[in-house]
Amino acid sequence: MAESMFTSLLGMLDPRTVEGMAGSLGASGQSVSQGLKSSIAAVLGGLASKSEDPHALRTILDSAPGDTALPDIVHAASDPNSPIIAGGRRLLSSLFGNSSAAVADAIGSASGLGTGTASRLLALAAPMVLSFVGNRVRAEGMSMTGLGNLLEREVGAIRNALPPGLTDLFWPRAAATATYPVVTPTTPQKASNWPAVIAIAALLLGLVWLLDHFRRATTARFGSVATGAASRMEDFGNFIKQPLPNGVSLTIPERGVEARVLSFIQNKGNIVNETTWFDFERLYFNPGLATLRPQSQEQLNNIAAILAAYPNVRLKIGGFTDNVGGTDRNLELSRDRANTVVAELVRRGISPDRLTAEGYGEQYPVADNSTQEGRARNRRVSMMVTQK
Repeated sequence: MAESMFTSLLGMLDPRTVEGMAGSLGASGQSVSQGLKSSIAAVLGGLASKSEDPHALRTILDSAPGDTALPDIVHAASDPNSPIIAGGRRLLSSLFGNSSAAVADAIGSASGLGTGTASRLLALAAPMVLSFVGNRVRAEGMSMTGLGNLLEREVGAIRNALPPGLTDLFWPRAAATATYPVVTPTTPQKASNWPAVIAIAALLLGLVWLLDHFRRATTARFGSVATGAASRMEDFGNFIKQPLPNGVSLTIPERGVEARVLSFIQNKGNIVNETTWFDFERLYFNPGLATLRPQSQEQLNNIAAILAAYPNVRLKIGGFTDNVGGTDRNLELSRDRANTVVAELVRRGISPDRLTAEGYGEQYPVADNSTQEGRARNRRVSMMVTQK
């Protein structure tokens, strides 16, 4: 089976090319590498979003240059007025319409390049990617329907590599609608206000007591940690130094998911299977959304560092929810959250072909959904080692 177009394009980004473009753009090699990966994914994503329209695919490919070599791309990076960049911007307009700026902004934010530099990088990537696709089509005598089918098969990898926000831009979902009960107004009755006042006062007193009780219980459970004291995480043990084979040293909780995944990878007796999952325990999403909160970064950085140290390891990221809400919505949310985690790992330099994502919705609960604590445990993102 021929290698996927996305994988082939990423394979073209050798260190020499990346450093050459980084020098021309005045940016770090790491940021340019991430920006290029995201740009390639975005151009392929824009093309894949038109996979069911052979006419649109033909029009875009016909407007692309016949052959755009990497040295020409590297050389053009230093010249904002380069004909290659100008042609690339026209291609971006046919791919993204009025959304080109939004795509560049997302890539700039994800890579740390800024919108202006990301816009130039995207304009350079467009002719390179479309030239590659056109050459593949011609070499294999592929029809536009065949190209559409090929792009459909690569959508999963492309989505995983896209910066946050672009998946919905390329594959918009139908807006959810909600039905609300109709409340029939009633004629107010004259009555004394005192019962209502007393009830409100009692409620306020109850809230004050509850908040104070919660504060005291929290303090009793966790205690206080002085600034500069050794940190300890509840249930996860002391923080320990964990050296990795590539010379990097991680500081991780001794019973956290990072330590458990490392132990699984390092122990040759542990066999890869489809039932061994490791739950992230320090990822935090906004309620009902696939948006990660800033405090999630530490664990994502640690997992990315482990993957960088063990380049043969591949992961499957699974998203799970409780049973509150519609089944379809829960499945979609779990899938989006798994894709977000994959995208974050890719943003940290992990190759997208080492990662897959799947949402399971409310399937496979690990606790009782009838309790608040159980539902909290069921709302999780997990990972499974699929190769080591």
